[in-house]
Amino acid sequence: MKLVPIAAAAATALLALSACSSSSGGNHVTVRHSTPAGGGNTTTSAPAGAPAAAPKITIENFGYTGSLTVKAGAKVTVVNEDSVAHTLTDKKTHKFDTGNIPANGGTGTFTAPTTPGTYPFGCTYHPEMAGTLTVTS
Repeated sequence: MKLVPIAAAAATALLALSACSSSSGGNHVTVRHSTPAGGGNTTTSAPAGAPAAAPKITIENFGYTGSLTVKAGAKVTVVNEDSVAHTLTDKKTHKFDTGNIPANGGTGTFTAPTTPGTYPFGCTYHPEMAGTLTVTS
């Protein structure tokens, strides 16, 4: 009887499942902007005394996870969970652009502008996708 390969396979499966169930602990907003009636402005934050989580926007179902407020010059990570490539591009002043973000978990980053203000963004490939980045000093 070959129990060793079966036991090894079971252990591998358990490790994979435990890795999938871990919490990232990151703060991100979940307001959809892929429809005209979508959401409002939302700010990410960390509990008092905790270090602030890196700002993150997720692309899912051809929409961004919402409007984000960040400090000037903050590095923002964008994760693409869709099955096609996207971008996150400043549509008004062209001060930030992730470039092509690959599908199925690909990531891109950009640095928020150093000038406080409101910056509408969208996807170069899919004009119906929209969100807003608010930069504070």
